[in-house]
Amino acid sequence: MHRNHQFRSFVMFAMLAACVLSIAATAVVPSASAQNPQTQGVPYPPGQYPPGQRPQPVAVQCQSTLTDRISADAGRRVSLNLDTQNSYSVGNGRQGLRGRLRYGIGPPATWRTGTYDCIVNLRQNRVERATYTPRANSGGWPGGPGIPGGPGFPGGPGGPGVGNYPRVRVDTSGRGSFNTRSFANVRITRGWVDSTGRPSVSLSGSGFKVTFYGVVERTDGNREFTMRITGSDRGNAQGSAQVRLNRDRNEVEMINLNGRMGRDNFSGNFGR
Repeated sequence: MHRNHQFRSFVMFAMLAACVLSIAATAVVPSASAQNPQTQGVPYPPGQYPPGQRPQPVAVQCQSTLTDRISADAGRRVSLNLDTQNSYSVGNGRQGLRGRLRYGIGPPATWRTGTYDCIVNLRQNRVERATYTPRANSGGWPGGPGIPGGPGFPGGPGGPGVGNYPRVRVDTSGRGSFNTRSFANVRITRGWVDSTGRPSVSLSGSGFKVTFYGVVERTDGNREFTMRITGSDRGNAQGSAQVRLNRDRNEVEMINLNGRMGRDNFSGNFGR
């Protein structure tokens, strides 16, 4: 009798130990979906883009850039629709999109039509080139001319920018600095300005380079302009960039930058 009681106790203990080991193994060994996060529907490799900065669809980026560009050329804020979207591969991590578009400020039946071609750098999550034809102009719009400097109008807060700024692609050696919490007092030796397509301003030096993109909001129409920063090659960014070229507009005389990039404030300067 005593032996039977001991045997039953041993069996119950063995069954309890087996259950504990089974639960521990389940907790320690990760599932196949956890080992391969891409099977859970994550479209980009972890770490390729900063947290909270998932790339926008190519069509969304192209539409936003084309809206800003056409609005600047038209002298008023327009609405825009990409009627057709034909994608094509450009190579080196770039995706092209072309087709027909419509834009206007009144009922859709009155909108103007055209064609567009747009190239997006998927790795850097930015539009490299966006062109359209025929080019918009400020004439023939209902309600008369826009109101320069007013909210939502060229040169005003939240507006599309102005269109009479100098179109140049120049870089010049000089001296300056760039500061964020992550990059303290980087020595800058070159300033870059490219306003031939999507306006951009860059600072570089000692293996470091940062580029900001945006919309030109103010200009003297000759060799100076102020750009509202809307993005960067390092992720989300907002701020302001002031640029001055030399008289021949073939060199950069001055760049001043300030704003916020991700969670960090930044400031930068360059002089010839």
